[in-house]
Amino acid sequence: MASSSMLARHVILIVCSVSVVRCYNSLPWEHINIAEHQRPCLQHKFNQTKKDKPKCWGYEAGCDELSRYEPRWPRDCETHELWRFWEQGDFGYVRNRLNELEQLQICKPRKNDVTKSSMNCTGRLQFCQARDIFLDLRHPRSTKWPRHPDDVLMADEVGGNCDVDKEALSRQYTQGLNGGLRAWYSELRHFTDVTDPQCDLFIDKPVVFMKLDQGNNMYHKFCGFFNLYISMHVNGSLDFNDDFMIINWDWSNVPYNNYFEASWSAFSKHQVGHIRDWFGKRVCFKSAVFSFLPRMLLGLFYNAMLGENCSGSGMMKSFSQFFLHRMNVTQKGPIPGKIRVTFLQRSTKPDYLGKVYRQIVNEKDLIKVLNNIPGFQVKVVEYHQDTMSFKDQISMSHNSDIMIGMHGAGLTHFLFLPPWAVAFELYNCQAKCYRDLARLRGVRHMTWSRDDKLTTHNARERERDPENRRYWNFSFDPEEFRRLVLEARDYVLQELGRVHTEL
Repeated sequence: MASSSMLARHVILIVCSVSVVRCYNSLPWEHINIAEHQRPCLQHKFNQTKKDKPKCWGYEAGCDELSRYEPRWPRDCETHELWRFWEQGDFGYVRNRLNELEQLQICKPRKNDVTKSSMNCTGRLQFCQARDIFLDLRHPRSTKWPRHPDDVLMADEVGGNCDVDKEALSRQYTQGLNGGLRAWYSELRHFTDVTDPQCDLFIDKPVVFMKLDQGNNMYHKFCGFFNLYISMHVNGSLDFNDDFMIINWDWSNVPYNNYFEASWSAFSKHQVGHIRDWFGKRVCFKSAVFSFLPRMLLGLFYNAMLGENCSGSGMMKSFSQFFLHRMNVTQKGPIPGKIRVTFLQRSTKPDYLGKVYRQIVNEKDLIKVLNNIPGFQVKVVEYHQDTMSFKDQISMSHNSDIMIGMHGAGLTHFLFLPPWAVAFELYNCQAKCYRDLARLRGVRHMTWSRDDKLTTHNARERERDPENRRYWNFSFDPEEFRRLVLEARDYVLQELGRVHTEL
């Protein structure tokens, strides 16, 4: 278990808010409640209404199960699976990373040194937390590709005024997992003792370095956002202050397409900067975090190894609450006598091979089924940045009782469904990633199971990968579709009977 002294020692980004209004606007009440219990820094006005629970997230020393955030979860578990799921997909993951962070000190401050440089990391250097470090960017190894090349920093180009544990650093080497979107080892393996760094630029504001995945794919992009949120927990940023800089660690000179630009405001009030902005300079940082990465081995949520039966991650629920709150998205339901159904269409724009995949050939028949079910309020939409803002997209998703769509990145919207909703992945193409997202969020996942009730189309479309069902198109039996939708409706009504609100 992480000690309370360790938690205090590794705080970098915490700045207590001095305005009650500021804290109320920036966090959901449950999150404020936890922050106030752990480190009171709000005015007495909140203390008068502070609730007894939750008072901790679950990874803190002395946090009992009943006092933690979302004590009911995980659910549907066998006893032997429960703790495994909690450690792989819930705040137990944070607890384990905090333990690693305490034990792995790469850069140890000297007792009589004024600068007090330091750097602690988790295993394989998947996350690092540093103070008073130095980057020499005068000789950038800029490339067209890849965006995150190995060995961009050589000896004497990254370091701090401290005692560097070279043996501990070298032990973090893991073949094939050292750089890119998996770890920071390739960038930090030459970390050295720089006694008197000569800096052209001093950055006093806290900095979070991130290596970003695909900017046009919501699944991969939100894996980065989620790991930034987890990084804030591990860093001890309990009030989630937004006065810090996010720096895109992208050494490529190829523009980065970011379809989710508006989402950054949920984390920082500053525009995202780029490491390239500092090329040609020696830069000193007062405090810096090297964030958890989107494709880590056994990471979150990409490459997560979750037990098959468990559902409900308090960590994912808190991320969903946090993001929706910061984006000012509210729940407008449920609506008495109505079931809000969102049918998500896939784009018909061909890919670079001129092909379109995972199209619902008889889509009109399925929509007709939905429109003929009493009480259904049906919206048929295509989420596209040119026709609908991202905030409007997540608002529609959050205000859906049943969300239906084909396997694809758009189903990342399952993260923002209300707790009583059904995530209906019409066909999963024999992949489980969106089932896992729905399970982490704690909502019911459904998908098509009867191959005898569907038809595949356009064999020529499958020349790219004949056995990969992601490159197929389909027709679905309307009666079987109706049966599944009615099952989803019954589940929503059952949940609404016992779940009053989770906002």
